[in-house]
Amino acid sequence: MPFVSDNSRLSKSCCWQYLVTISLFLFLACAPTPAPIPSPEITQALKRLEKAELLFQEQQYPEALAIYQDHLRRFPRGPLAETALMKAGLVYMALGDYPQARHAFNRLVREHRKSPLVQDARFNLILAYYKEGNYGAAIKYASSVLRLAKTPNQKFQIRNLMGYCYIANKMFKEGIKSYMDAYQLAKPQERTETLSKVKEVITYLKEPELNSLLDIYRKTAPSGYLRLQLAKEYASEDRIETAINVLSDFIRLFPDHDELETATAFMEELKSRALVDRFSIGCVLPITGPYSTFGNRALMGIELALDEFNTQPDVNPIQLIIKDSKGDPNEAASAVESLALEHSVIGIIGPLITSESAAIKAQSLEVPIMTLTQKPDITKLGDYVFRNFLTPSLQVQAIVAYAVQELGIKKFAILYPEERYGIYFMNRFWDELMLHGAEIVAIESYDLDQTDFADDIKKLVGLYYPRPEEESIEYSDVILEFLSPDQEDEGFLPGAQEGDTPQLGPLADETALTDEPAEPEEKGPEPIIDFEAVFIPDTFEKVVMIAPQFPYEDVADLLLLGTNLWHSDKLIQMARSYVQGAVVPDGFFEDSPSSRVQDFVKGFREIFGTSPGFLEAQAYDSASILFQLVSHPEVRSRRTLKTSLTEVRDFPGVTGLTSFDDTGDVNKEIYLLKLRGRRFVQIKP
Repeated sequence: MPFVSDNSRLSKSCCWQYLVTISLFLFLACAPTPAPIPSPEITQALKRLEKAELLFQEQQYPEALAIYQDHLRRFPRGPLAETALMKAGLVYMALGDYPQARHAFNRLVREHRKSPLVQDARFNLILAYYKEGNYGAAIKYASSVLRLAKTPNQKFQIRNLMGYCYIANKMFKEGIKSYMDAYQLAKPQERTETLSKVKEVITYLKEPELNSLLDIYRKTAPSGYLRLQLAKEYASEDRIETAINVLSDFIRLFPDHDELETATAFMEELKSRALVDRFSIGCVLPITGPYSTFGNRALMGIELALDEFNTQPDVNPIQLIIKDSKGDPNEAASAVESLALEHSVIGIIGPLITSESAAIKAQSLEVPIMTLTQKPDITKLGDYVFRNFLTPSLQVQAIVAYAVQELGIKKFAILYPEERYGIYFMNRFWDELMLHGAEIVAIESYDLDQTDFADDIKKLVGLYYPRPEEESIEYSDVILEFLSPDQEDEGFLPGAQEGDTPQLGPLADETALTDEPAEPEEKGPEPIIDFEAVFIPDTFEKVVMIAPQFPYEDVADLLLLGTNLWHSDKLIQMARSYVQGAVVPDGFFEDSPSSRVQDFVKGFREIFGTSPGFLEAQAYDSASILFQLVSHPEVRSRRTLKTSLTEVRDFPGVTGLTSFDDTGDVNKEIYLLKLRGRRFVQIKP
């Protein structure tokens, strides 16, 4: 920030006697004649100004200003008036009253034209305009003052301040010119700071301004910074070869430049980017190992998408390079590195397993990766990491929105397994209900290896624990009412002899011998079902065991809600009558009436001889998105592919309309299915 000019001869370090001399004789202390002795009145005034100076230095601005104003009223044309005006202007600047500051400085310039303080007053006028935010006026006034400057240092200060004004006014090119003019006038120790400001401002310039300034400063001080920024601009537009040429000139012309290392590293990076094959896509999947079944299923979907894309007319064929992750994190990361550096792929699909290590490596290499995983927050690893997969959040959002908004259900229960999958879904379901204004009124968990769920269901409906009832009077309490204190201690009835067996008395005997039939056994308490739906985040195998126990405990007329793990024909075969009306989400539905889905299913069966599932469909859509994007002419690099992925909105895939949010995570309306009779039917979309 520019400083406020306060002539060093007025600084606190000067003794007041010297101040008297330079003030009384218009700062001509070097004259050969001795200075006259000041009058008592002037001496008194000078002492007051000295006090004001001390107050100013202590930042007691109002008190100091009062003294300066009083002096100007008493001595408007006196020998110390220009000093009081200068100091008053500086106080106003410190208080932020820039119009009053300008008034004081203007008055000094008009009324004391021969004062050595005039040049400082002019500089401070520029500064007052700048601080006030009136950059245009500051620049205009500075241009006129510049013609009146007499010394190189004065011109340097004005040029430097003009640079600030131009930059504040977003006139970056003019600001750099002004700074460079100041650089030429600067002392050696001032040049480094001035050049650092030039370097900072250059980052705001675009290609036309950079090239224009290069014509002016082709081989002088700012040229290196201008070339480096120009290379960055070209690289941002994917003009990689042009950027490399600019950097080559930089390295040749400025072998000792302080940014040489940066320029060299940037050029190597660009050379690597220039080798990217925009029509080459990598694929990382567990083809072998414990997860090979899932990896090969996904690969079938990708291969179908590749075949369909490459057989289209007028398209550049896509090359798919497959790497086996073997389900190992290190193998997955190595596969990503090989695809990016050795095969120069523009993007990567996968993996299913070990997604985190692969995503971290892809982010470090700045290659877009489309992960196929449910792992929470995977896309937060970086802006090159994307996800296209059915997540717990998508499932929960779909079933809660349907149950609350369309069915009007407000009260829910949750029965979940005490393990990671169940706990995560339970928490997400609960959070989503709160967002929709619904509530959980009952919740129970069970062990992972549990097979009997009667107690858990009883707990949900208040049958497990004894209910508080009105206390009945025990018969023994009635008998005790007739015992005397001493008899009560012995535990005998009246008339009994010591050693006799205690008897219950006539009333007990009469009751025992009555011929009336016994009362029928009372029926147990009714279940308290204060919820309308129950959410069970578990596999269909576990649901087969749980669902029949609800009617067994007289818990009926409930809507069962599940996850995509319920979507199996085996659920219907094993527990059809107990899960009728159940609603589950899924990312793919083979029997969807959508023509797009039916075409996909038909094509898949023709090639592979089997029906596709969710993994095949999800991988098919992910590959289709990447294949279509790289065929666009504006997608020429990994960076532009990344940008294009963030702009995908409602891609028409077989798993639904697909979009990506700001973090790269998938956002889509997934399928909702209802179990009706002997099959699942699509109810959404």
